[in-house]
Amino acid sequence: MLAILIIPISVAVNFVGGQLASILKLPMYLDTIGTIFAGMLCGPWVGAVAGGLTNVVTGIANPVNFAFIPVNILAGLVTGFLARKRMFNVWWKWIISMILMAVVAVVSSAPIVVLVYGGVTGSGTSLITAAAMAAGANIWAAFFGTEGIFQLLDRVISFIICRLVIQVIPPRTLVKFGCGVNYIKEKDKK
Repeated sequence: MLAILIIPISVAVNFVGGQLASILKLPMYLDTIGTIFAGMLCGPWVGAVAGGLTNVVTGIANPVNFAFIPVNILAGLVTGFLARKRMFNVWWKWIISMILMAVVAVVSSAPIVVLVYGGVTGSGTSLITAAAMAAGANIWAAFFGTEGIFQLLDRVISFIICRLVIQVIPPRTLVKFGCGVNYIKEKDKK
């Protein structure tokens, strides 16, 4: 039941993060922090809904975001499935998860950015992609090179923020979420 409350909070966090990154022209998006949080805490379907609704809401202000609905839905699904498999409990699993999330984001967004927008969406990473293309790289190589680096950085920052927030949630509250028990330490389970 609490999962329903997490969705609007996640959408709001995504909106604020995305707006900050856009206004500051950061070479990352920060618009999946809430999606990742929802997926980590509540599972894949809540994460997917939070991700999809985020792009619907942000698409009102910036229609470019409508095209990326599948990317954010995939982020929520993959994060939720990784949470179910307890991939966020051990440091080496975290690294694998962050790399996997970055790969999913780049591979799912590449066709949209390159084929629909010609490689440039107006985000901070578009400036770097354009510079790589001006230096002679083809559009696909420029996009994958730029996005690969900055999506990984974006995911690392997003996961760290989510993990820090989850760590301060009391165990009695964590047990109320689908994947919350995964983050309760053994000493607190007794």
